[in-house]
Amino acid sequence: MFGDKRALSTIIVTLIIILISLVAVGIVWVVVRNLISGGTEGIEVNSKCMNVIIEPTKVNCSNSGVSRICDVQLMRSGTGSDEIGGVKLIFKNSTSGASSNLLTLEGNIEALVGKKETGVNTTVLASAGVDTLEVTAFFKDTSGNDQICAQTGSFEF
Repeated sequence: MFGDKRALSTIIVTLIIILISLVAVGIVWVVVRNLISGGTEGIEVNSKCMNVIIEPTKVNCSNSGVSRICDVQLMRSGTGSDEIGGVKLIFKNSTSGASSNLLTLEGNIEALVGKKETGVNTTVLASAGVDTLEVTAFFKDTSGNDQICAQTGSFEF
């Protein structure tokens, strides 16, 4: 009974196969769980974005040294009441093609109240000028990263 080594090795092989199967199932579960949780966060941000419309309503720019400095009036409409993380701005010159760096204005914009931001440095050379502003809202995800909405508001001045 104790001399039969083949029976003992069969039990060990069976236990090893079961252990490998459990490890494989654990690895697959972790990957699938991460994919599902990442996808649901993207869906949540996109649904918030659908209910938020940020439009520039007034822009006044002036030369300040080397670059253009602008005062921007933004208005929020839409049915969403979620707090946004802020807006991303790009100032452009439609004739020369010059554009600013991506500028970030942090903070919520109340619906139907709006927000006025003064002294925004466009980083566009004063000689090039700017005549268009594009605005995109963003939300903060659970990790604190900016999740930019697909909708962009544009204003020509």
